[in-house]
Amino acid sequence: MKKRMFLASGLTGLSILLLSACSADPVSSIYDRLEEQAQLEQKSGPIAEQRTRQDEVSVNTYQAVLEAGADDIKRAQNERDELTALNQKRVDLLKQEQKVRSRAFEEFDRQELADEIATLPAAAKKDGTALLDIFDQRKKAFNTFLKRYEAAIASEKKVLSYLTEKPNFVKIDEATADLNRTSRQATDALKTFNQLTVRYNELKPTFYDKAGLNIK
Repeated sequence: MKKRMFLASGLTGLSILLLSACSADPVSSIYDRLEEQAQLEQKSGPIAEQRTRQDEVSVNTYQAVLEAGADDIKRAQNERDELTALNQKRVDLLKQEQKVRSRAFEEFDRQELADEIATLPAAAKKDGTALLDIFDQRKKAFNTFLKRYEAAIASEKKVLSYLTEKPNFVKIDEATADLNRTSRQATDALKTFNQLTVRYNELKPTFYDKAGLNIK
């Protein structure tokens, strides 16, 4: 039985452990279900990586415009157009990522898995139950990230609306402060998701070992 590691990047990188089963016992059934979910979620990796690259371009472009002098801001039509296009592309990528992960989460029949795990020996049942709990926390953390990322995009659009040929620097400063706040919140939410994913990855092989699967 082989073990593979899959990395799907977000702002700081996400990871899911993929495993493959080779028998037809109850533990293998659990194994197959976890693997199937992981394979579905894996498809979000390239999307998240692309979104991350666009995030970096957007941040750098905003920073360049905001650090420019007043005359440069007035003339920054190219940058405004670029930021408008970037925002839309990032929203589109977020929707794609959400669609893939939501499907993967929905395919995860938690109650059925919980019932099967309940039949295992005590040590395996304890780790299996903990694994399901962490998965639930991952799902909640990702949904929190979605909401906060969307709030950050909305804040960016507000900043952009003030970067006109007649910039209002008081409003720009206020909107930038709000953007910094919402961006930090989105980053914190993704950090939580990443940390939970690390814990999930660490516990999964331990669970399989206690359940009696031979993982190489």
